[in-house]
Amino acid sequence: MQAPRRKPGLQREDSFLKKFSTRRNSRNNENSDNEEDQQHFPMHWRSLHHGHTFVVQHHGSFMFWWLGVVTIAVLYNLWTCIAREAFREIQDSCPAAWFSLDALSDVIYILDILVQFRTGYLDQGLMVYDSKKLARKYVNSKYLYVDIICLLPLDFFQFLVGIHPMLRFMRFLKVYRSFNFLHMLESRNAYPNLIRVANLSHILFLGAHWFAAFYYLISEAEGFRGGWSYPQPVGEYASVTRKYLASLFWSTLTLTTIGDLPPPESNWE
Repeated sequence: MQAPRRKPGLQREDSFLKKFSTRRNSRNNENSDNEEDQQHFPMHWRSLHHGHTFVVQHHGSFMFWWLGVVTIAVLYNLWTCIAREAFREIQDSCPAAWFSLDALSDVIYILDILVQFRTGYLDQGLMVYDSKKLARKYVNSKYLYVDIICLLPLDFFQFLVGIHPMLRFMRFLKVYRSFNFLHMLESRNAYPNLIRVANLSHILFLGAHWFAAFYYLISEAEGFRGGWSYPQPVGEYASVTRKYLASLFWSTLTLTTIGDLPPPESNWE
């Protein structure tokens, strides 16, 4: 008499346990090795039915270096626009080069919009790869409107009113990306306090630079009259180097309240 065969037990895999189980079969081990290899790359890659797509890590190396490039473009606008507006010799010395650099910074701004459309975020601890969710998150944020305002083509008004680099003042709003870069730089650096001191020093120099340009613009509007304004730009006072350094010296004395400066004589001053 043969022993009755036992019916095979019903094996039902729990999807929750399968997802979070610590056991790995050979195929899972292979996939995990591939995932570990991909962690060395600055972007997450995921296969889709129609090809491959990538998601930029919001804290990865690619984002760090890209924010550095965007910061350079932002600083270019912050430093050069006001100087070219106040001291015309700087703009007139090489207009083609300034036009090319302006266009390059605008291209970087446009590419940054594309990067933000592909910047991933964590949802319940998992990286989001879905393109619609990534786009929806960026569109619903305030940064999309800021980025659009930054790229308003006010430069074309220069064909009507003449060359005025300060018409690019909307580009200054992109400075929020520089704050993100500084935050990442501090977190990746062994001396974050040194980064903070360098950033504070840069802000002070940038403020003195802007006040120097304002000082010369006000002096020019007042006709270079009085002891408060810049002297008549003739002779030794006509060179752009003398104009900038004398204006920078005045703004430094004013900001630091050092020395005896003559009082202003008009509303502009």
